[in-house]
Amino acid sequence: MARARTLDDDLLIKVMKRAARPLSAYDLLDLLPDEPKPKPPVIYRALDRLSAKGQVHRIESLKAFIACDGHKHNHETVFTICTDCNKVEEIEDHGLCDLMSIWKQKTNFTAQQKTFEILGQCAKCLAA
Repeated sequence: MARARTLDDDLLIKVMKRAARPLSAYDLLDLLPDEPKPKPPVIYRALDRLSAKGQVHRIESLKAFIACDGHKHNHETVFTICTDCNKVEEIEDHGLCDLMSIWKQKTNFTAQQKTFEILGQCAKCLAA
């Protein structure tokens, strides 16, 4: 039985950071230097693995991924997304964690996934 191909996590993160923009799995395929190119399931497995480690984040509204900017993720993370240029910034918010805790107590609801995305215009696009 053939072994499933794996991608080097460090290489994938390096490619993502070099791109400096959110990337879909197919964007990543195009940017990877390996020949032959890995198949899409290999990319998705690598992204799942890196996401579980907190090293990449999925930006739901863009259906894309970004490399983590280094936060420890002890608190909730908010992503600001420019609707003009698609620039994404990761912001760690301690107050949001407190608010989520209060909300959980009031509603008796436990969130399984917490993704906070704020869409708008970045300063550069707003000034243009």
